[in-house]
Amino acid sequence: MKTAVLFTVSVFFAFGSLLAQHTWQMQETNVAGDLQAVSFINENTGIAVGNAGIVITTENGGTTWATRETGIFNDLNGVDFAADTKIFAVGSGGKVLMTEDLGQSWETVVIPNVEYDLLDVAFDKGSGRGVITGQTNAVIVTSDFGETWTVVQDGYMSTFYAASMPNQNVSVVMGWNSIFQPLLGYTLDWQTWDYQSFYPTWGGVFYEGRASGCKFLSENEGYVVGIYFVPGGGFLAPFGGWANNAWDAQSFPQPLTDIDVTGPFGVVVGSNGYLAESSDNCQGWEMISTGAVNAQLNDVHLVGNTGYIAGETGTILKMISTVSVPENSGNGGFSCYPNPARYFLNLQIKNPANALNIEILDVSGTVMAKHPTTGNVNEVTIPVNDLPSGFYFLRIGGNGIIQTLKFSKD
Repeated sequence: MKTAVLFTVSVFFAFGSLLAQHTWQMQETNVAGDLQAVSFINENTGIAVGNAGIVITTENGGTTWATRETGIFNDLNGVDFAADTKIFAVGSGGKVLMTEDLGQSWETVVIPNVEYDLLDVAFDKGSGRGVITGQTNAVIVTSDFGETWTVVQDGYMSTFYAASMPNQNVSVVMGWNSIFQPLLGYTLDWQTWDYQSFYPTWGGVFYEGRASGCKFLSENEGYVVGIYFVPGGGFLAPFGGWANNAWDAQSFPQPLTDIDVTGPFGVVVGSNGYLAESSDNCQGWEMISTGAVNAQLNDVHLVGNTGYIAGETGTILKMISTVSVPENSGNGGFSCYPNPARYFLNLQIKNPANALNIEILDVSGTVMAKHPTTGNVNEVTIPVNDLPSGFYFLRIGGNGIIQTLKFSKD
């Protein structure tokens, strides 16, 4: 095992030359306690949990939030949808709660001999496989939508803070070990779990640190964020290989707590209200100003065409696109379907016009594809199979027409 080199350097982070496409608006939650986690099943329906048993839910995209009674005062640290209506929340003292009616009623799930703090929960909603993480490097798994749980590991020093489930066969948990390195636990077949430590490296130097959040997109593509113990600040380490104990990292001015990524678009959050966006696969970053100046931002979740962040003192931030995008039905004689699209997107044209310029843009405004028309047509079929999953804009121009529709790619 290599020994980390520890010395003080000035924290430097080079922001890419990006054009900000979003604002983040503070939502009125009517709670003062710290929120630790947030999860949405679609753009409108979501839940956030926090200290002292706080649970709030929304069914209208955060316009209003309802406070739900859990009957407990344990801190709730993680939450995720196991299915469309089934939600699990985990917290201190081994507390696991389940609801199937968006928090109106709760059932306590007892996992024998689990009394340590639980910190995160993640599900693959298609297969029903899920994982809970926590103190003592706890890994607790289910294969039946949370009907039964099995403790895979506990009793080690330090903590797993975060979990990611990119598909039914891949699960990754993140934290740190007893010698101040980020520590991963992972399975690539849901049968065998392996454990590996790594150092975030910056400028060829190995740094001690802790992983606080992660997002894996597949078996071999993912991102880990956390904190450098020295020199301080945060790091983002793209996946460096399961057998590699040194992952090249980017350095941030604040400790990072979480990351979410969809397609080329990514968001990181951290201490002192730190929020940054990337539109180029997490290569360049632009810091976004919010009203949460001094609050720690704990969790970020991107969903559909928007995203939500949970943080201290009841903070919920919602991502609003600054691109003026009308709805997809009857807009200037244009509409598109299906939405979400998987293989093809069909553009319907009410009033056919010659020589339309049709472009697909990602959330940063980058043109991903062009599909010009050359004659009077009522419908255009546009292939989208090669686009990464995420949200996009369809821009139509020509003959005095400028129209933008929004759609998402499965």
